[in-house]
Amino acid sequence: MNIVEIHALVGPSGTGKSHRAMTVAYENDIDTVIDDGLLIREGQKIAGSSAKGEPTALRAVKRAILVDPNHAQEIKEGIERIHPEKILILGTSVKMVDRIAATLALPPIGHYYFIEEVATQREIATAQALRNHYGMHVIPVPLVEVKDDLPGYLMNPLRYFLGKKTGHSQKSGEKTIVQPKFSAVGKLIITNQALAQLSQFIAGQVAGVARINKTTVSVESGNAVISIEMAGLMVPELRSAPQSIQMDVQEKVTLLSGINVEQVNVLMRSIERKSAAAAPKKQ
Repeated sequence: MNIVEIHALVGPSGTGKSHRAMTVAYENDIDTVIDDGLLIREGQKIAGSSAKGEPTALRAVKRAILVDPNHAQEIKEGIERIHPEKILILGTSVKMVDRIAATLALPPIGHYYFIEEVATQREIATAQALRNHYGMHVIPVPLVEVKDDLPGYLMNPLRYFLGKKTGHSQKSGEKTIVQPKFSAVGKLIITNQALAQLSQFIAGQVAGVARINKTTVSVESGNAVISIEMAGLMVPELRSAPQSIQMDVQEKVTLLSGINVEQVNVLMRSIERKSAAAAPKKQ
């Protein structure tokens, strides 16, 4: 291996390590991260499987520290394929990250970053509240990278933008918020009918919409496809209404429900004059 530097980000569970991992890596020119059983390079999954997919907290810990020899070997082989110069290992203690490095036969860790050094107390408290009250965990890879590993989980993509303290270079990417099965919060089930009602309400607020005639939702592997039939309103905003519906519904439904909205189809069935649209609706 040509790895020259091993770094570690250490902090108690639920303090926002995975959320901060990409920032720490970017600031220190580290393109490879090991977090919760995953080998990640530049935000893309290279090898392994997330501890968030385990049914119990104990099995999640075992997955994170690479107890399974086959899992550890998969990570080793992934490292051999990409030949990183630097690796950032995440863990809840110095002992944990040292153990992961030793299991993977990596050089000794040369620098330890602690969560208190890279996040404010307020940010840490917010992360802990989201974990304790809502069971929210962050995986520092795009949703598309982990959705097949975590079918049926409540997931939400989260865009991020990074900028170095020195210079003007910027980088953007995506993380995934997930509620694991071992979370103490329990299950949240959102029916297709509820998603349809939410989508219809959001679409109905868009300028240029006279009314929403029909909304259907299909969900497969945690991804939703929403179809909306509308009547347009003869106003200047009519031309942009369908695109505005697509943008608003995709963004707001994903944010409010945690379901990834893969596609929003909009069909304009008719166009009405403003006076007709303003007429009182029959109950």
